[in-house]
Amino acid sequence: MGRGGGGRGGFRGQGGRRQRGNTPMNNQRQNEQTNAVAGKLKLTRDQAHELHDLVGGKGWGYTKILNFAKSWFNK
Repeated sequence: MGRGGGGRGGFRGQGGRRQRGNTPMNNQRQNEQTNAVAGKLKLTRDQAHELHDLVGGKGWGYTKILNFAKSWFNK
């Protein structure tokens, strides 16, 4: 085995899990980012759910989610 000790090539202590793009490792943190954008843009609950469905798993950070949501929801 090589360096890292993460199992499948990940970083030490992450057990092989990898971060994708600028997305935080923790799913709860990803949800917080999406919710923060929804709150900032004053999206309805349905729009917030739609945003979550659209950006989930894309590996986007807060700024990219914000810019996307502004464009998508004409805000």
